[in-house]
Amino acid sequence: MSAGAHQVHPSNQPPIVFVYDRHATTATGMLSARLDACTAYLEAKGWTGGGRWLDVGDDALSDDRRPAFDAMLRTIEATGTGVDRVVLVPDWDRLSRNPAARGLLTRRVLLLGAWVETAHGERRRPDETWIERARLNGAPVIP
Repeated sequence: MSAGAHQVHPSNQPPIVFVYDRHATTATGMLSARLDACTAYLEAKGWTGGGRWLDVGDDALSDDRRPAFDAMLRTIEATGTGVDRVVLVPDWDRLSRNPAARGLLTRRVLLLGAWVETAHGERRRPDETWIERARLNGAPVIP
């Protein structure tokens, strides 16, 4: 991999957005709502849709077997680095609820020179820029 593969290269084109989600159940109402939120977000930004990838069933529950995620990464790599590429997820948990696994999946995207962004505007870029909303951690709130 070249040294420049870790850099985001802005171009005159809008970023190409690859929407990713995972869904383990047969009920699809929440999935549809999450995907709609991603579509609204990318349209509001003026970004170009590059497709949707969805891991389902047992693959959605696994942190080491994600065939749709792997296929998406191959598509991102084939797109080349001439345009910015974004993996858009509804929220960080759609990658994994396990922080270590989420970090590894995010790293795989970053190594391609793309970045990960949530439909809430949080993002992690290859240049180590990281914007994340504060989260409640279950600790008691002390007045």
